[in-house]
Amino acid sequence: MNFKGFVGMLTVSILSNICYMVVFPFLPLEFGRYGIKPSTFGFIFAMFSAASMIGSLLVGKIMIVFGRKIILLLGIFIMGLCMALFSTISYLDDPSLVVFFCLVSRFVQGFTSSMIQTTCYSIISVIYKEKKQQYMGYYEGSQGFGWAIGPAIGAILYSLFGFHWTFYILGGSMILTCPLMYIQIPNAINENDNLEQSILDEEVEEVGKSSPVIKATYSELFKRKVFTLSAVCACLSYYSYSYFEPVLPTRLQEFDISTSEILLFFCIDPSGYLALSWTLSFFTDKYDSKIIIVVTIFICGLAQFLIGPSTFLPDSLILMGIGQLMNGVSNFFFCVLSLPVMIHDAEERYPEQKIYAADLSSGVFNFALALGQTVSPIYGSYMTEIIGFRNVATSIGIFFIAYSLIYYLSCVVFTTKSNEEIELQESKLDTSQENIKT
Repeated sequence: MNFKGFVGMLTVSILSNICYMVVFPFLPLEFGRYGIKPSTFGFIFAMFSAASMIGSLLVGKIMIVFGRKIILLLGIFIMGLCMALFSTISYLDDPSLVVFFCLVSRFVQGFTSSMIQTTCYSIISVIYKEKKQQYMGYYEGSQGFGWAIGPAIGAILYSLFGFHWTFYILGGSMILTCPLMYIQIPNAINENDNLEQSILDEEVEEVGKSSPVIKATYSELFKRKVFTLSAVCACLSYYSYSYFEPVLPTRLQEFDISTSEILLFFCIDPSGYLALSWTLSFFTDKYDSKIIIVVTIFICGLAQFLIGPSTFLPDSLILMGIGQLMNGVSNFFFCVLSLPVMIHDAEERYPEQKIYAADLSSGVFNFALALGQTVSPIYGSYMTEIIGFRNVATSIGIFFIAYSLIYYLSCVVFTTKSNEEIELQESKLDTSQENIKT
């Protein structure tokens, strides 16, 4: 794919994440006049991710049928249209209608987001096979940039044009990128495996023997330990910041800061995410990806104690800001590296279907991200009403630290031992064969 095509993908990524982030800072404050409970905000925000979760697995399967390009363009167009229609809630007065319209609108936005994100992950995995970690870093960096400037863009548009024109402008910008993307992205992104789906059950010649070609499926991939636990890492990466989005504005109001300062606070986490996005290849060249995942999950767990901050720490806005920055820096690494690890594990399982396995892995990856975004705001908003935000953040920090240990033992220690045993058995077999020949 040409350079302009990849830049176009980055542009779409930035716009789609601006559209995602723009609602978080002022939507809870805007809806306060309807008397809607904070827990309801959690369900509204989670609806986007729930739809993305459903769409990801579907898109991962149908890319081989319809092609990546048409799915990407259709997702861009529908998301832009839906963003423009989202503005109509400002004309409603009934709180029940507002909630219903928000749920429907966010669902459609989430589904189209899965069409965009899953397709882009697959394109990177297929087109940039040898440098997928590096280009994944660039792509995730563009998402971090969208997250960072989204609240600021929303604040500027909201103050200048009001609620409904904010969404008209953003939706229109998405729609206008469609013809540009159609020209810039080549049809080469529709590349598939040489094996056709109709012959997957036939036997092929391999090392002088005939062996059945096993069709790649989601269920078989989830049976693999490294694949599944890495998918959970992807889920945790989005969980680590989504849980506080519905309740953080209210929490920050306890410090008597202005709405503008609240909006700027939302930029800290993605700024940390963005700051490290161009350094990924430096770390992956020196350290094993799974080791980096372990370390960064552990750091992310420590960050949660500051985000609260935990009750055993001072109730400081500075600590919360440091925690946000640590959270953004750390979750970038284990988010980005999860997909290459998943794809590598899937390719080992399906060496004849590497491209299709990458499609399925991309679908599972985006499903995991959406799952984290779906569950976390519901948990964060609901549990905040029960035990308070500071205790919620502490509980999540403990879980992350525990999971870093689980991942280390399961995917690093035991996997290394298994590989050593396999290499030892292969060495013994080679020795035996040489003795027989002698």
